[in-house]
Amino acid sequence: MDNKTPHPAVGEVQHIEVNYKSLEIADEKPTLVLKSEQDNLSQWQTVWKFRKAVLVCNLMCIAAAADGYQINLNGGIIANQGFTRQLGFPNSKGVYTLKAQYTSLWGAMQSLGQLLGQLLLNPISDRIGRKATLYVLWVILASSLIIETLVRDWTQWTGAKILAGAGVGAIQATLPVYIMEWSPANIRGAMIVTYGFWNTIGKFLANLVLMLVQKRDPMNYKLPILTQWLFLGIMFPIFLYLPETAAYFAARDQDEKGKATLRRVNGNVEGYDVEAEYTIIKNTILHERQINEEVGGAGMGWKRMLYSYVECFKGTNLRRTFGAAMPASAQQLSGLSFLNTYASLFFKQSGFKNAFLITTILCCIQLLAAVCLVLGSDVIGRRRLTLIALSFCMTTLFIVGVLGLVHQTQPLMNVLIFVACVWSFFNSITGSLGGAFIGEVASQRLRARTAGVAMAMSVVFGLIFNTTVPLMLDVNGANWGYKSAWLFFGTGLCTLVGLAYYLPDCSQRNAAEIDEMYEKHVPAWRMHKYVTSVQQMIQANQ
Repeated sequence: MDNKTPHPAVGEVQHIEVNYKSLEIADEKPTLVLKSEQDNLSQWQTVWKFRKAVLVCNLMCIAAAADGYQINLNGGIIANQGFTRQLGFPNSKGVYTLKAQYTSLWGAMQSLGQLLGQLLLNPISDRIGRKATLYVLWVILASSLIIETLVRDWTQWTGAKILAGAGVGAIQATLPVYIMEWSPANIRGAMIVTYGFWNTIGKFLANLVLMLVQKRDPMNYKLPILTQWLFLGIMFPIFLYLPETAAYFAARDQDEKGKATLRRVNGNVEGYDVEAEYTIIKNTILHERQINEEVGGAGMGWKRMLYSYVECFKGTNLRRTFGAAMPASAQQLSGLSFLNTYASLFFKQSGFKNAFLITTILCCIQLLAAVCLVLGSDVIGRRRLTLIALSFCMTTLFIVGVLGLVHQTQPLMNVLIFVACVWSFFNSITGSLGGAFIGEVASQRLRARTAGVAMAMSVVFGLIFNTTVPLMLDVNGANWGYKSAWLFFGTGLCTLVGLAYYLPDCSQRNAAEIDEMYEKHVPAWRMHKYVTSVQQMIQANQ
């Protein structure tokens, strides 16, 4: 927040601040204002009662389809003959091929763009708002598509990848924060993993388009590129309709605007008290603001903004940053670039005639995983699901690695397809849950920062693997093929150990309860069963 932004002085907000200061007293039980009565509803009751908020979250998640479409299209189009002819070079036999160093460069530039989008647009998001940030990322994506549409050589494609990565990175960092700030607490996990559902739809459509083009006109590389404009055309009116979040207005002390945006979305919900619900949001922010002032961190100038990134790695915030970042990084460290981003290249080099068909099947499986997550993440628990999913990913990578040590026969290639399908299901679960942890583990004050850092850590790994995996798989490079699985088996196993220690379970917890558990240093593996002071107070009053 800006140094010049005054603290509220009118009656309502003063009352809120007094209530919340009472929470700072050691061992004093908090007031019930921190726990909404709506949190006691069942999941399906919440979905129906807050159907407009659910609609807002899902409309936002449609942008995730553009994210998935962009990533898979650009990872798969390098196997298109027309693209290879346009941007490739003839070898000694006159056959056009892509140079491994250029495909590696494209992956690296897209990951670099993601890193820049995630880190640089987060402070912008806190200053201009989540909604205005959506317009910025739309312009960035449109700019990248203009270059892709007019591309003539590999250098122009490189520039397009930087912009495309920046736009995708901005989407990945903004969406979990936006959904976290709009979704009711007891379906928050389901709403955030809806991001994964729409992202998978985008991936599926990208592979479907590539497969159909490969079948009908394999030299046509322009059509898949032009289809990306369809997503931008859908996104713009959605961005115009979506409201700013109440949490953003509360953080800027624009309380009337905050109440108005709550009233716009939830005002017609039976039994919903806008004043009380806004008070809960405001109390959490005032509590974090007070803690910030006590450690000398008041204000939000540019120096303070830069220091806020450092804060993500200090004290309790370090645990929160790791808890937010590791699940998203786990997807990369368990073979995302190997069996997803460059799946078409891998299967093509492995001898499969229609690599696009196999990657389309993998996307269908990921779609099934996304549906299962939406229905079960808040019930089973996100920590448990993540650990189980990553364990299965390690098992499948081990099997792929073993297959690389034996002579390849058709039955073994069929086994590879089955194993890849199992991997795809569980890796998709890991990635979708990563977005949920990014959105909910961070404190309100550092949420945008932590989201950016968490996604950036994932992208650093993506940058490394998007640069190296094409070299590993390409016949003109290392040509590791199946043996690449051993690398990701090792990195994934280390990640699994780290997750067991740092990964929390925040299912059906509101922001105040999550703050309390971290402030009291509750171990991550005990958070699921921990009874917070808010819960104790509710039980005592029943």
